[in-house]
Parts: sequence; structure tokens; C-alpha cells
Amino acid sequence: MSVLNKTLKGLEQRQTEAASSVEREQTVSVTPISDIGEKLHKLAIPVLAVVALSLVAYVVYKKDLVQHFFVKSPNAAESIPVTASNEKLAVSAPTSEMPNRMPEHANEQANQQQNEQVTEQSKSLTSQSSPQAEQVSQSVEVSNDTTATQAPRVASQKVVPAVEEASPVQLVERKKAQPTERQATMKQVTKITATQQANEYFQAGKKAFTFGLVSEAIAALEQCIAVLNEHIECRSLLAAAFYGRQDTVKASNVLEQGLSLKPDSMEWRTLLARIYADNKQYNEVLSVLPQRYESQGDNDFWILKGLAAQQLKQHEVALRSFKKLTLSQPEQGKWWLAMARSAEFLKQWQNAMQYYTTATQIGNLSPASQRYAVERLQFIRGRLDAS
Repeated sequence: MSVLNKTLKGLEQRQTEAASSVEREQTVSVTPISDIGEKLHKLAIPVLAVVALSLVAYVVYKKDLVQHFFVKSPNAAESIPVTASNEKLAVSAPTSEMPNRMPEHANEQANQQQNEQVTEQSKSLTSQSSPQAEQVSQSVEVSNDTTATQAPRVASQKVVPAVEEASPVQLVERKKAQPTERQATMKQVTKITATQQANEYFQAGKKAFTFGLVSEAIAALEQCIAVLNEHIECRSLLAAAFYGRQDTVKASNVLEQGLSLKPDSMEWRTLLARIYADNKQYNEVLSVLPQRYESQGDNDFWILKGLAAQQLKQHEVALRSFKKLTLSQPEQGKWWLAMARSAEFLKQWQNAMQYYTTATQIGNLSPASQRYAVERLQFIRGRLDAS
């Protein structure tokens, strides 16, 4: 029951710090899930306004352009056929001069026939010039129509950059991006909920211990680590509960599983080493408290390591461990006494005599330990005097 009592006592001492850390862990700011429909609604209003203004501008511009075309196009159509007919007539002029170049001895009948031919050619030329004039006027109208249609297109193209701010492609990309943000937020909310649920199970198990309901406490703590298997205090209390029932195997298994998930947990390492030390499994104690974790070790770490090393006659390790304790708790005579024993086994006589002297001067030792220190001090002094 000593392990369980020590664990509960340690939890009570850290209750204030644990409560503050839990509050900080619970008060995580969760970003609200954005509403896509609301964003689209807010975005659609300015887009529709821009489109409506562009349509009105397009209609007004096209109406003015059409009126301007119908006012000026007839004159252009009339002027072009005239020039075309003049060119045709100018081409036909050399043919009209040909009768004059004929011999003077031609009779009048030939002259009349020639004149009739000239009149027929002029008629044919005029008849040919009218379709060509129509074609020219049609080409002018087509060119005017194309310019009229191209002008609104240019005007509409000038308005396009304002509409591109909310193009359908961008809206689709935004819709695709929204689920990823929502999934990240949901994961964060799920993690917070699991932590809160694990803390509720832990508090229920801790409360059950205060009323002596060990079975109910173990059940609540098992649910706690099932929800959040890296909950340090919950796993520590569960291991202490199993050990309180003299179930060392389950207690050590709980802590070993925790160390496989989180090997840097010094609380689990120290508690597991304490269980091994109570069962005099000193080799396991040193394996759980290796040298690479000495920089993170607290007083319990050095006590357990020094005790196990001294029992295994690894006095160099023990001397280093108890020296750490004399630096952190120099007023405790028992650490000086333990260090003097290891120095004596290493035949460091001067150091051993100094450590025994300090232990007896500080006091706060049990009567048996006080007598032992005095006896060893006298023995070492006699040995040094004899040498």
C-alpha cells in the first residue's frame, strides 16, 4: 500500500498545477466552421451588381452606335457606286474612240451601226455597275455591322476584370478548399473532446479512491486510458491501484505499456522503479533508470538508483547518486551516511571519514544509524592512525 499512498499523496501535491494545466489544455481556441452558403450569398450581391451595370452600359452603347450608323451609311453607299460607275465608264472610253480611228471612206451605215453598238455597250456597262455598287454597299454595311458588334465586345471586355474577382472557377476552388479546413477543425474538436472525456474518467476514478471503492476506481481509470492512452496521471494511479491489490504483474504491465508509448515520462519510470525496488528487483530498477535519463532525474530518481546500485555493490554509481542528493538536500544526514558507506567500500578512507563526520554532526538519524556512523568513524580513524 506504500506505493498507492505515495502516488495519491503526489497527486494531491500536484493538484493545483494539474488543475491549471487542464484548464489551459481545455481552453483551446477552436476556430468556427465557416459557412460556405453565407460566404456565397455575400459574394453574389456585388457580382450581380457589376453584371447588371455592364449589361446596361452595353445596351446604351450599342443603341447609340446603331443610330450613328444608320444616319451616315446611306451617303457612303451612294458615293461609292458613283465612283465605281465612273471607273467603269472611264474604262469604256477607249472603246468609244475606236470609230473615230476608222478610215474616212467608211460609209454612214457603218457609222450608225457603230453608234448603236456604243449605246448598247454603255447600257450594258451601266447594268453591270449597279450590281457592283450594291455589292460595295453591302460590304460597307457588313463592315459597319462588324465594327458595331466589335465595339460592344471591347466595352464588355473592359468590364470583365471586375467580374473576374468572383469567377465560377474561383468559387469552385473555394468550395474545394473548404472541406479541408473543416476536417482540420473537426480533428481539433475531436482531440479536445477526447481529452475532456479522459479527464472526467480520471476525476471519477480519483474520487472513488477517496471513498475506498477500488473496483470502481480501476474501472474508471481503465476507461480513461482507453480514451487517451498517454494520460500520465491516470496510468500512474491505475498502476498504483493494481499494486495496492498486490497485483504486481498488472501494475508493471500498465507502466511498461505507457513507456512504450511515451518513453520520456519520468513519472512512469520512477513509479515502475519503485515497484521493482519494493520487490527487491534491483537490476530492473537500474534498467528503468538508465544514465541517459539522469539529466531529467529528480530526488526519487536518485534515491531509487542509489539504493539499487548500493545493493548490487555498484558503489561508484551509488556514490554519484547520493552525492546528487547531498547537493539538493544537504540537511539530510542519511544521504551523507549512505555516501560514506559507498566511499568506504571503494576504500576512499579520507572521504569516508569526512562523510561519517558530517552525518553525525547533522544528526536527524535514527538511533541505530547514529551508532553505526560513530562506530565506522572510529574504525576508519584507527585504521588511518595505524597506517
